[in-house]
Amino acid sequence: MSRSRKVEPEAALDAAQALFWKHGFGQVGTRQIEAETGLTRFTLQTSYGGKKSLFLQTLDAYLNGFETDFLSGITAGGLESIANWFELRASSACLPEVTACGCLMLNTIVEFQGQDDEVNHRSGRFMKALRGSFISALESAKEDGLVDPNFDVDAKAELLLGIAISLNVIIRGAEDNTAGAKMAASVATMIRDWRVKS
Repeated sequence: MSRSRKVEPEAALDAAQALFWKHGFGQVGTRQIEAETGLTRFTLQTSYGGKKSLFLQTLDAYLNGFETDFLSGITAGGLESIANWFELRASSACLPEVTACGCLMLNTIVEFQGQDDEVNHRSGRFMKALRGSFISALESAKEDGLVDPNFDVDAKAELLLGIAISLNVIIRGAEDNTAGAKMAASVATMIRDWRVKS
């Protein structure tokens, strides 16, 4: 008896997102999408607009969650919130298994190499959100007098952005969140050391 092909849209999108996250866009075929999501080829085309459109929808869903859930922890409390965010990123206990494949957006940026306008738009949104969260938290720390008055918020935000990218590359290479634990701990210590000594 064949299984039902009626699939909840959210479940199909989640399954497709995990598939693209693990394998990338180019390595995923239509049959693989059908097998993992339960969608038929017909439904993939008529309801989702095909593989590329489905992929873009998974990126949009990822970005929405990234901005509302994952980044909210950064902007909440200055230096400590940033330090905690880096520690969390290297913790398997706190994150879903698929995050051991790195960051979906960073993986996508590397795969597409700036050659697709629709992907570039989402890449820009991702970088702006991450950089903006770091800037917001650092500005809050500066306004609260937690860092030196000459503390360069923009320069430090760029440093943190680069470290966040590097951390995800390490995790992706090992396919293990904890592979970045030492780096995350070092970064967290560095961030906490930015606090002015009383």
